[in-house]
Amino acid sequence: MIYSEYFRVYDHSLVLADGQIVIRRFIVLNRSDGSLQFTDFHKYIKNPRRRVKKTTSNSNNRAVFVCQFLNYAFFIARIPSLDSVTVEVVKDFLRAYGQCDLPEDDENTSRNRQTVERCVSTIMDFLQLFIDDRKTRCRIRTEDLYREMDIRDRHGRLKTKKVPVFDIYYNEKPRVLYRDIPNKAFNMLFNHISIHHTDLLMLVALSAFAGLRPSEACNVRRADSVLGAGLRFKEIEGELIGVSIDLTRELNSRSDLICVGGIKKERIQDVPDIFLSAFRDAYIRYMEHIESRKYEADYGALTNNRTGKAITYQSYYQKFHDIIRDEMISIYLESGDPELVIFGRTLQEHSISPHIFRHWYTVQLVLSGVTNVGVLKDYRGDKHPESALVYLNNKGELQKKYRKVN
Repeated sequence: MIYSEYFRVYDHSLVLADGQIVIRRFIVLNRSDGSLQFTDFHKYIKNPRRRVKKTTSNSNNRAVFVCQFLNYAFFIARIPSLDSVTVEVVKDFLRAYGQCDLPEDDENTSRNRQTVERCVSTIMDFLQLFIDDRKTRCRIRTEDLYREMDIRDRHGRLKTKKVPVFDIYYNEKPRVLYRDIPNKAFNMLFNHISIHHTDLLMLVALSAFAGLRPSEACNVRRADSVLGAGLRFKEIEGELIGVSIDLTRELNSRSDLICVGGIKKERIQDVPDIFLSAFRDAYIRYMEHIESRKYEADYGALTNNRTGKAITYQSYYQKFHDIIRDEMISIYLESGDPELVIFGRTLQEHSISPHIFRHWYTVQLVLSGVTNVGVLKDYRGDKHPESALVYLNNKGELQKKYRKVN
């Protein structure tokens, strides 16, 4: 952090009687001596048009956007209090945010139009609630910031949108994240993790064979968890006919109340038939690997670290990054296979994350014959069909890159 003092998000975890974990977000001022000073800015971080919220809602990225605005206003524009903020300060922040010119940004920072628009909407909502609360003590008025327009959403419903009275620009740069992976490279990576990093095997399998997001995979419980079975295997006369994964509630998974990662869409996720055999084999190998290992039985997380606590998404992400950098790149480069060598060179220039397994999973479904956007959306656990449509609309290009799944 470039500031000696700065505003940041503080997450406080609560566990309900049924074991469900609730995260409440506060904005704190991180003092130069390391101490934290709580503020009441969290009161204004919500959508003024949405009065009914889920108990588990934690404001998502709204608090992050607001912290960036407060750091700019207080430590760059040097306002003495939020009552003193001016239209110019708001305008300058949104311009800097959209064009990636904030003090903490570098040459790799990129924000697309959708992200910039979410930030603009959040800051306008935040300031509206603050101005309404402070009334005449606040220097600016809402009419100085935006005008309201009626628009149609993706479902054709009429809604009101705050449109700034000044122009907003954004400077989207090419994405650095790389997600395409040849089947041979996937097989080599999956086998390497299965043999040398078996602790991560089910996290990978849950994304590659069931489409879970990495953070959702960290939430999966064992089949014998006291909080309810996280995995259910369906068999008829000894033959596996289905596997379902319980993602209906985000439960507390650790005794220290650390959140392992979020569930984007609460649901029961089924493993597609084409992946049942691979999922079962990975599960059997993993359970044999962890047999007799300690874990926190009160929570029954499927994947645990060396201390027996559930693996967090942050820990998983870092371990995956280290495996790619320290092990897989050299393996690909030394393979002698031209396709794998090219992929290894690509990884020297592009970063990949565990999301690459979910991407591979979706590609295989499309190439195996899934053409209905609703079906693909459900297999991916998406709330909206846009992401699934991208894959279906580019099926021809995918066929050039991938061989059909066996």
